[in-house]
Amino acid sequence: MAYTSPPALPRELWGYIESHLSNADIKSLRLACKQFNNAVFLRLNRVFLSANPLNIEVFRNIASHDTFRHQINEIIWDEARLSRGPARTDETNEGHELLSDEDEPDNDREWVAGYHTQYREVITGRHESEEDESEEDESEEDESEEDEFEEDESEEDDGPGCPRWFEKVCGLNFYVLESRERRDVDGPGRIARWEQVFDQPSLKEPWQHYLRLLRQQKDVLACQTDLEAFAFGVKRFPALKRVTITPAAHGNLTTPLYPTPMIRAFPKGFNYPIPRGWLYPRANLEPATPYTWNQYPELRDRYRGFRTAMRVLANAPNSVSELVMTSNSIPTGINCTIFDEPCEEYNHFATVLKKPGFRRLDIALLLGGRREEDREVCWRSLLNGRLRLALGEAKETEEFRLHASFDIMTFDVGFYPDGKPPPLQSIVPVEQWSKLRHFELAGFAISQGDCVSFLKTLPKSVRSIELSMLEFFGGGWYSMLEEIKRMVSESTLWGDRDAGSRPKITIGVPLADTSPTYGHGIWIEKEVEDFIYGEGENPFRKHSRNSIQSGVGVMRDALEPDFEHPYHDYMSNGGYFETDEYLQERYPNEGCIGARF
Repeated sequence: MAYTSPPALPRELWGYIESHLSNADIKSLRLACKQFNNAVFLRLNRVFLSANPLNIEVFRNIASHDTFRHQINEIIWDEARLSRGPARTDETNEGHELLSDEDEPDNDREWVAGYHTQYREVITGRHESEEDESEEDESEEDESEEDEFEEDESEEDDGPGCPRWFEKVCGLNFYVLESRERRDVDGPGRIARWEQVFDQPSLKEPWQHYLRLLRQQKDVLACQTDLEAFAFGVKRFPALKRVTITPAAHGNLTTPLYPTPMIRAFPKGFNYPIPRGWLYPRANLEPATPYTWNQYPELRDRYRGFRTAMRVLANAPNSVSELVMTSNSIPTGINCTIFDEPCEEYNHFATVLKKPGFRRLDIALLLGGRREEDREVCWRSLLNGRLRLALGEAKETEEFRLHASFDIMTFDVGFYPDGKPPPLQSIVPVEQWSKLRHFELAGFAISQGDCVSFLKTLPKSVRSIELSMLEFFGGGWYSMLEEIKRMVSESTLWGDRDAGSRPKITIGVPLADTSPTYGHGIWIEKEVEDFIYGEGENPFRKHSRNSIQSGVGVMRDALEPDFEHPYHDYMSNGGYFETDEYLQERYPNEGCIGARF
């Protein structure tokens, strides 16, 4: 049979075809024939880094490639590290941290007690690499831990082939997945995700793969090859303009936030404890505590990516103008106490912001705590002027996003002295940002009057404002929008601007239920604009501070950017969709997903 070459196509047409393909599809197309290989090119504009050797290998290979390295404009650093085991025994749900690198059975430091660690099952590996440890000590330690694991696994001959904590977490992943998927309205990837879940192997295989990942992670942390790779990449990427540091790269089961090489290499149906980075809550409704930065040096390694990035960017020549350090709505952030007292990390952070051309900062701050003294440190860190001083160094800021880790469903008014929040202007030096175009505030507790006053101080250059997950001390969304509309109509707010230059306002509110699905919320854009600048109806109910009108807004998920559906679709369907029938027909014996565990 004779084969003929496909007809030659103009470069413009190839470019159009290429623009509609993912990198994975482009790779497959390039393998089809020589003509396709020469016609389409990979789009490599970002690289990933974490404490994983595969991520580091790909990162370094791209940094060493004379063509690809010139295309990279963003480094995404995954700060989450795989857990070694459980840190608590009571009922677990989404968002609860497992045993981390700093947790040791003999650690009696105050922060350990503060996290209410109740007991520890099997510890599968130690990630510390102290210089004074001999190889013999490490070997004895590894043998002891392996024996402990084998003893635990052999308790039941017909067990799942993994420790109890791993089995439990994998089962809970399915419960969380069910909870999130019930809010999807026949999303395009929903069936594919559930097929991956149903087709997963027994837990013994994921557990063995997880152990290999843990050993690899331990080696990276010991040799610090990820830290070295970042410094190498900053030198090798001439077009680098953004550094993103995230604790949420793994997203949720089957839907990672970032498809890193490590995650893409997971076996089909791989179920594992989803890691979160930085300091993280350990129990239901219990906030993570931002323990004093200078007092607890062992906790600084939770932020090893942040610390390294600030040090390198402050001291090495680079063209980075954007720094993104958000948590995608999971309850954590940069430890606010780095602004409490002088420290190396604060100095590096301020130096990065001071560099000419710096234009964007997204930062999530870890605030709160159970004890009064913890809340006092947070309040002092916000209002002592050090944060405001550092932000004021970024004179050319065009985009600024400030998120806090407060859970407005459980916020304690005792966090603030005198029971009232400080003025926003005491934290954010917006008067120094004459080029600001976008301002975003999320997760704070504020007063309505202060919020409106702050909006009046925004520079004329601002084109978009996003306010989300806010808790009001007096007033609420309904009354605040009424006040803004009145001021706009009286020309006392943005009266010096024509209709085309007035800022667009977006509001985000949590879902009405209290299920712990971090990242989900309702976002209102068009209805807010129609009400403030036109004849539309107030999208919030009059007699409820934060309740929206029926059929208003869209549902979005900060951990799954492709997820977006009209809020009324979910409400009208009651959370049950046609794909459920398809899955039930294909897998009639599965029943409730979580019941499998």
